[in-house]
Amino acid sequence: MTATDGVSRMSEVTRHRSRRADDSELRRFVLAAAGFAVLFLVIGLRFGEDVAGQLQKTPTTALGWRLVGWLVAGPPALFALVSWHDRRRLRTEQRARRVLLMAAWLGLNMFILPARLTSVDKEFGTGALVGDPLSAGWTWGALAALVGMAFSAVVLVVLHRTVDEPTPDQRDLTVRFLERAWLVLLVVSLRFALY
Repeated sequence: MTATDGVSRMSEVTRHRSRRADDSELRRFVLAAAGFAVLFLVIGLRFGEDVAGQLQKTPTTALGWRLVGWLVAGPPALFALVSWHDRRRLRTEQRARRVLLMAAWLGLNMFILPARLTSVDKEFGTGALVGDPLSAGWTWGALAALVGMAFSAVVLVVLHRTVDEPTPDQRDLTVRFLERAWLVLLVVSLRFALY
């Protein structure tokens, strides 16, 4: 066994461990997001009117609630993408906290989604003064997130069809390009949400 064989075997073992750790981290993220989604769905369906009633007591305008709705739906998918790509730069405990934060933020969408599927009055009742602009802003943010995901899928398919195995530099460049494209989408959707 030569030294180069030993080095290549060690790098293969390291890649295998890294892949297993990534799979485990992704599994935790998906489970946490699903758990938060169920939690916020139950809170929205059961206590939506009470929560909206409390929110009505805050000195926030309809435009402010549109912004809040947009913040719930628009940015979290982009932040999840960026966090996943940059996860190696963080310590393990930082990654774990970020996974929970992203999962909760994504799960929060389920608090507002039923109002878009049924009616604002059904979910928020007398708190519809808050629920209506909140769900309108959420719609624009969700639309930007869906368009961003579709665009990202197309870009990744093109990347993997043009090269056999993308290099780390190609992956990094692709993610940075997607970040900027999503930011443009988010700014455009925020403009529509607020005006």
